[in-house]
This record gives sequence, structure tokens and C-alpha cells, in this order.
Amino acid sequence: MKAAAVTVALILAFGLRPSIAAPVPAAPDINLSAFANGALLENASSEYGDTWQARWLTDENPHNGWSSEKGATGPFTIVLSLPESSEIGALEFDTASTDSPERAAKDIDVLVSDTSATAGFAPLTSVALKPGLDRQHFNLAKPASARWIKLVVKSNHGDPEFSELMEFSALGKQLTQTATPTNLSGTYENGTYGNFHLAQDGAQLSGCYEHNSGLIQGGLESHLMRLGWHEANGKGAAMMVLKRDGKSFEGWWAEDGSSDWSATWNLKKTSDNVGSCPNWNPKAASANIVATQLAAEGHVRIYGINFDVDSDRLRADAKPAVGELLGALTANPSWRISIEGHTDATGNAAHNLDLSQRRAAAVKAALVAAGIAADRMTTAGFGQTKPIASNDTALGLAQNRRVEVVKQ
Repeated sequence: MKAAAVTVALILAFGLRPSIAAPVPAAPDINLSAFANGALLENASSEYGDTWQARWLTDENPHNGWSSEKGATGPFTIVLSLPESSEIGALEFDTASTDSPERAAKDIDVLVSDTSATAGFAPLTSVALKPGLDRQHFNLAKPASARWIKLVVKSNHGDPEFSELMEFSALGKQLTQTATPTNLSGTYENGTYGNFHLAQDGAQLSGCYEHNSGLIQGGLESHLMRLGWHEANGKGAAMMVLKRDGKSFEGWWAEDGSSDWSATWNLKKTSDNVGSCPNWNPKAASANIVATQLAAEGHVRIYGINFDVDSDRLRADAKPAVGELLGALTANPSWRISIEGHTDATGNAAHNLDLSQRRAAAVKAALVAAGIAADRMTTAGFGQTKPIASNDTALGLAQNRRVEVVKQ
């Protein structure tokens, strides 16, 4: 099936089901200052080396954290930006894993701004933290609107050399939803791993990087990329957040089976030309990474197949990812596959199981409508029963929301 025919078939397939808007459930409070929810470190007045950076306040891991430089005198300021205008209702701080109780941050002023990372800050609250205690929770008397949060660490519990804070959470709701960007295709510079060559089609992302035959495939949700990466001798997951300039990403990656993330995929766009690697060319048949992975491993995790909230209705930006799966099946008519739906652990387990089953069936229905024989595909929904990461963090929740395809 040629590309034009694939596109027409999918347009017809996505239009078969009636457009009935389901009621959107009230959004639960989230950790607005989590990296996986789009938060970024804007600046910090003092940091200790590469291992105690302020960015680790956003990783949801209370065993990683921030420290001031040795011997530096405070107060110390840390500014975080949120991807959307947000309403903050509560704050939490972790200090249990500081190197000593005396180094734990004590008195902190919290300020917020809707203006910029450098202006318009107004006091939100002041807190006094205890040493050696996680999840120190502070409800705000009145919810506050913000896009930027400033922490001013004024004192610790007596250590003369270091002040430390392990995690910070701003709990609340995003008030706006920026449209998914459509201009991310291009070449990105990364000193450690060479250039990244990224092609965007709707919510689908694919490409390569110039290190160890690296391939990337995944999906885009608003400000967040959810990716799988493959190299000659390893594979794993990656998360990237679009920076506020719209031209660069902060990226974190981890190997499969590991909960330790490395924050070394910082990408700066240098060209709108996608380019290529020796192992990947966007104009070649081998550019279909779904087909490549199914052929090599018999299994692929697809993050570009997005659905409406709490619904089995495929979003319009999911067409390219479904189209790549369609292309793989069309080019390999002997293949039979199982389409598997997975959710995170948000909400009711029975509801999530049903939702995952309906989502897998929706992908099959789109492929059948586009010309793939129904008897080549089975479907299964596993709800939240097969997580690939912890559901206790936004980082893990984002990985667990997925469609997987297994070659039979």
C-alpha cells in the first residue's frame, strides 16, 4: 500500500466511529513540579557538582536531591518553571535522605510568578522543615496561580558547609493546555551522544542519534516526549521536556530494568533538516522503526498512539503512529500480531482494565478499516496489571500508558 493510500485509508478508518464527546472527569491533583509533568529548572544560585543539582528536585526520587556548594553562604534561590498556568493547593518537601540531619534545609520562603523566571514574584508561603522526614505536607490557605516557583532556602539545621533538600512537590492542577507543537522535526545537537535526527508526524516521533547505532521511537504529549531508545548493545526509555524557547529539550534516559535516570540528553535544535544516520534514513523503507523492531525482537512499544482522556477514541494526532503499524503489516503480509493496551494506575482498576481492552480494540478497528484482515490481529487489555515502571511517580505513570504490539 503506497503512502498516499495509507493516509486515505486511515482518514476513513478514523472517521468510521461517531464523534460523540464523552464527559471529561475532573482532573486529580498532580505534582506540578515533576519533570515528567513538564516542569524544568530555570536557575539555581548554588549547586554542588553534577550529582547534587537542583534539577533532581523534580525527579520524584527522594534519594536524589540538591545541595549548595561547599562553604557557600545563603540564602540560596532555586527557580522552577511549569509548562502551563497552574493552580497550586499544597506543597511537600523531603529531607530524610540528606547526608546528615544538620544539612537538611530548614527555613524556606516560597514565591510564585505568572510573569517570568526573573520578575513578578510574590510571596506564597514560608515553611519550617524538620530534618530526616519525607512528605512534609503544607496545605495553602488559598490556592495560588503560577507559572514559576521560587524557593529561597534561608537556613539549615546547623551544618556550616552544606544545605540540602531532596525533593519538592507543588500539588495542584494545570489550568491551561497548550496545543501539541508541530514543528519539532530537525537536527539537534548533543555533545555526548552526537547529533539527534528527529522526524515528527502528528504525535509520532522517530529518528536516530550518532552514537552506537542509536534509534529512537515514541510519542509526544503536549510538552513531553515519551521514547524508547535502542543501541547496538542496549535499550531503554527516555523522557524529554520541551524547553520554553520551543527549540530545545531537556532529556532523561534510563536502561530497561533500571530506576536510575541520567539527565544527559540535552538537545538544541540546529536545523529544520532532519538528516540521517548510517542506520536510519527517513526517506528509506527502513525508516519504519515499528517494522524494524517487530522483525528484530518480535515486540514493540508504541507511545504515539494517543487517545482522548478516559476514552477509547483515537486522537487525530495518533494517525501517523497507527499508519506506521499499518505500513509494517502491509509490507509483511505473513505477520500476525497481538495488540495490547496498558494504562497507568490512576483511577479504578476494573475501569482501567476495560479501558485498555477497548483501546486495543480501537487500534485493531482502525487497521481493519484501513485494509488489514481482522484474522491477522488479536487484542488484549491488561489495564494497570503490567507496569513497566513505578506508578508512584509521574515519570512512571507516563511510561505505563502505552500500546504494545507482539508478533505471533
